[in-house]
Amino acid sequence: MKQGDLIHGQVCLLLSKGHSCYKPRRTGEGKQKSVRVCIVDANLSILILVTTKKGVKDIPGLTNTIALCCLGPKRAKRIRKLSICFF
Repeated sequence: MKQGDLIHGQVCLLLSKGHSCYKPRRTGEGKQKSVRVCIVDANLSILILVTTKKGVKDIPGLTNTIALCCLGPKRAKRIRKLSICFF
């Protein structure tokens, strides 16, 4: 993920020494590389945020509910262990 490019989605950039996401092997070498760029705008449908500090009031549907893990165990031993806990 590369920040600071005002383009939405994935683009090809000509990277040289000093750019992030690229390490040149020889002197003066450049490379055209496909990178994802990130800007926060109306084109984004989901933005992942982490709440670090709880405020005075709860936000309905966000801080007053407990999110359950939707994925279960895959290993047979752990499935048996989980079923013993429920019964």
